Amino acid sequence: MKEYKVIVPLNDTWILKQLNVGDRLLLSGEIYVFRDQVHKKIHNGELPDTLKINFHNSAVYYCAATPPKNNFVIGSCGPTSAYRMDEYTETVLSIGFRIMIGKGYRSSKVVELCKKFAAIYAITYGGCGALLNKYVKNYELVAFSDLGPEAMYKFYVSDFPSIVAIDTNGNKIWTVET
Repeated sequence: MKEYKVIVPLNDTWILKQLNVGDRLLLSGEIYVFRDQVHKKIHNGELPDTLKINFHNSAVYYCAATPPKNNFVIGSCGPTSAYRMDEYTETVLSIGFRIMIGKGYRSSKVVELCKKFAAIYAITYGGCGALLNKYVKNYELVAFSDLGPEAMYKFYVSDFPSIVAIDTNGNKIWTVET
């Protein structure tokens, strides 16, 4: 297992092909943050026309953060269970995302999609949302404000920790088929 410092969005995806299951990633830069409802809207073609964002080589973190408190930029921002996004994963990868971050297992379909799109799925520390907020340096609302904490946000992060759970070759951290 190796440790990599990775800037997102990626300039090039070559780094993803170097990663193996169990490698530690410290992500810095911009991470889009959304979960179920935004995934569904993207899948249904509901991204606003006014949203002129290029998601090419971006990262998505499955999270719904709480409001800021105790002099932090954001409140608790722990990962949500990623399997709930499985049915929308192909659509999200097709618009350019290459790194997915959450917690828990993914379906065999997502494993195949990681191979097809040269993407990875990384896990981060579940139950540690109050710890993870220290890696968020700023954030902004991007779209779907009506969804409140489940809207699409952009986090500006520094050394946000994660571990590769599915690599671009389809290797996965768990041994049970899902």
